[in-house]
Order: sequence, then structure tokens, then C-alpha cells
Amino acid sequence: MPNILITGVTSCESRGVEALVRSLATALTTTAHTTVTVLTQTPDLDAETLAGSGADCTADPFVVSRSWATMRPVETEQHRRERAARLVKNADLVLATGGDLHTCDYGVSTSYLAVLDRAHRLGVPTAMVGQSVGPFTDPAEQAAFTATAGRLDLLTVRESTTLAYLVGELALPADQVVLSADPAFLLQPSGPDRAAQLLADAGLDAAQEYVCLAPSRGVTRYSPITDTRHLDALTRLADTLWRVRRRPLVLLPHCHDSREHNDDRLLARQIAARLPGVPVHLLDADGTGAADYKAVLGGAELVISERLHASIGALSSGTPAIALGHSPKFGGVLADTYGPHVPAGDVHRDVAAFTADPTAAERIAHLDTDKLRNRLATRLPNTVARATADIARVRALLNS
Repeated sequence: MPNILITGVTSCESRGVEALVRSLATALTTTAHTTVTVLTQTPDLDAETLAGSGADCTADPFVVSRSWATMRPVETEQHRRERAARLVKNADLVLATGGDLHTCDYGVSTSYLAVLDRAHRLGVPTAMVGQSVGPFTDPAEQAAFTATAGRLDLLTVRESTTLAYLVGELALPADQVVLSADPAFLLQPSGPDRAAQLLADAGLDAAQEYVCLAPSRGVTRYSPITDTRHLDALTRLADTLWRVRRRPLVLLPHCHDSREHNDDRLLARQIAARLPGVPVHLLDADGTGAADYKAVLGGAELVISERLHASIGALSSGTPAIALGHSPKFGGVLADTYGPHVPAGDVHRDVAAFTADPTAAERIAHLDTDKLRNRLATRLPNTVARATADIARVRALLNS
């Protein structure tokens, strides 16, 4: 019975992480008798969130986050080490997802390489799929990643920016890095009845067209902006969207984090409280998962998101999305998805530049969504095909 060990997972409190893991686990467990075990910081929560995907969850013994310590089982150091050894020994493949862990932004890149390095030493095949990487500012982190990447049996990246970085600056062989797409492009949305019920519970009439805004409370930790200026800019954007487009605004907090600094629900409530004259509908109910959010995003006229996977939830549904990002991963994914005929500045803006520019909201509100939707209709099948090809590559590696 083949067993795949999925690493690179923080917590499915982020619906983006859930989208990654659910997409991979669901696709890979369609093969008879294949099992998937997910290493995560919040194993009990993730087991519930990923129900129906075919994935089992266990506390990551290779990376132990202090900020999620209360959500992991208590174990001795010896027990943790023994469990780590058993997990890798019993694996037929170690598969790293995570999207953008291997960057200078979060300071965790090297820690998440440990399980891959252990597997390689034991002769267990290793793979990274759908990655955004770098740029690294720490030479030691860069060297560690490059060494591990050079030993992988499969390495795919989700956008051309990373491909150029790995082959150019990190000098990995061009035939060793494959351009693919984010696994979350394969996520199946909840059905239309579920989406309609979620919107109705938030007070939105089923017949109304709407615009989605997915804010990120954590983005100020990774960009030179204050919480106050960020809130001011998002409030200005929400007010402008209503004035220009005359569509109700659905606030979609994509990360329901137990840690206050990263809980998008708190920021969404702050925005709503500042807009008494705008029809705002907040979708923050407990139990709302990535597939639910994708269904709602897919029904929007336009999505503006500070969470990359909220953008992907829209894009993969054929819905125009604009990203307000803090790192190169945003621009890379959006540019590759829309293609060269859509100016990159139309669909991706640096969040710090957006916050500082009082005219940015007006330009976003006036974007031609029909043009963007038409480009997606042309480009999306190829993007989905690239993500699907990763599943075939992983199965081929497992079978070999």
C-alpha cells in the first residue's frame, strides 16, 4: 500500500493551505490503496478540515512551531525523534507542498528541508510541487535550499518568476525544474446550493451580483505599512468599489487563524464597521472551508485579494481577480495565469504601493472585468492542465 508523506504544511486554519493539501490528497488517493499522511502544526483541526479528502494528519515532528504549541499533542523529545524516523521509514514518497515557504519572508525555509533530506539519505523518493521560491537574502538559507533541491526526484514550480530564479541565480539544471501551476487550481468548489446558502446567511440576495474583497491581517508583518494605514486603504477601496460598480461587497476572510495577528476575520469586521453606507456582507462563519470560499469567489463579478489562494480560487473559476501582494509570488502567478496580453500592473499591485497611492482604488474599481474574464477563458485550460500534469508526475514517481 503506497504511502505518501506530505510536508510543507503549516495549518489549515489558512484556507489557502487547505486548498493546497485538499487538492493534492483528493487527487492522489483516487488510486486504490494509496494513503496520504499530512505533517502539520494543527493535526486535530486539520483532520476535521480535510475530512473527505483521504488524508490523515499528524503533528509535524520535523518542524515544531511555538505559536501553535497548544494545538499539538505533548510528547518528549525522544518520542518526537522516534516518530520522525518511523514516518520517513514507512513512506514511499515525501512530497513537499506549501507554495512559498522557501523564501526569506517567514524564516522557516531550512526547517522544512529536514524531512526531505532525511528521506533522501534513506533512499525514499522526494518531490516538491507547485513551489514559489526566493528570493533569498540569507546565503545560508539559499545554500541549504539549493543543496536539497539538487537532490530531489521531482521539482515543479507554479510560475515563471521562480523558474527563472532557480535556473538563473541558483544555477539548478534547466531540465531539473518543471513549470507547472498551483495545485489549488484543481480544488473542486462546493455546490451552488451551498454557495447560495452561505451568501443568504450573510444577508445577500441570491439574484444580486457582488464583488469580493479578501483582506489579509498578516500582510503588514511582511511589508512596510502600519495596520492603521492598511485599514484606511482597504476602507477607501471598499467604498470606491461600491461608488463605481454599485455591487454589494462580500468580505471573505480567507484565514481563520487562532493567532490574532493573522486572523483575517478581525480585519474584515473592522472594515465592515467603517462602512455604514455600503452594503457589506461578511462571510466568516465557523466551518467555512476552502471549497466553500471557492464557490463564492467563483460567483463574483470581481475579486480583490491580499491572500494569493483567494485569488487562485477566483482565477481557477474563471472569475477576474486582482492581487494586492507583498512578495514576487503574487505577480508571478497572476502574470502567468492572465498571460502577456494583460498588463501585469492591472492585475497585481504591491500592497505597500497600493496603500500609499490614494488613486489606486479608483483604478482598480474601473478595470474592464469583461476583458479579464475573456483572457481567463482562453488561458485557464492550459493552467489547469499544468497542475493536473503534476499529479501524473507524482504518481509516476511513486510507481517507479
